[in-house]
Amino acid sequence: MSEEFSQLPDMNEMLSQRIAAKKAYGAGTTAPPGTFDPYQAMLDRKAGKVSEPSLPEAQQWPEEDVKLLQDYCRKMGIVGFNSGRMNPIAALAMLKKQIGDDYTDVPLNERVPSGYQKIGTKSQHGPNYPYSEAMKKKQLLHG
Repeated sequence: MSEEFSQLPDMNEMLSQRIAAKKAYGAGTTAPPGTFDPYQAMLDRKAGKVSEPSLPEAQQWPEEDVKLLQDYCRKMGIVGFNSGRMNPIAALAMLKKQIGDDYTDVPLNERVPSGYQKIGTKSQHGPNYPYSEAMKKKQLLHG
């Protein structure tokens, strides 16, 4: 078993490192990684230890994805759109879901989704549909 996993670090060594980190944090000498202590920042500022805040690097998206989003916004007449840190493809999908796609070149017959009827068409159920019969008799259906 130990021959298969010869690259694993020693468990005692790992535990001693974790315990040392917890003791340092408990004593107040260090903060856990990835955290910000505003009280310590205030004390440092009063002591004159001011450091420049590190700004996160701006996210760079592929140009073709950004171009697709820009073309869609231009075609649909969207002047401004703040997608935040969202992927341009996800933002485009969200816009298409909310606004819809451009159907200017598609005839009306093909635009009607399945399951819907155009205005003026007769009901597919006909006059003997059970619900209409119940409404004609003004019956209340109790469940």
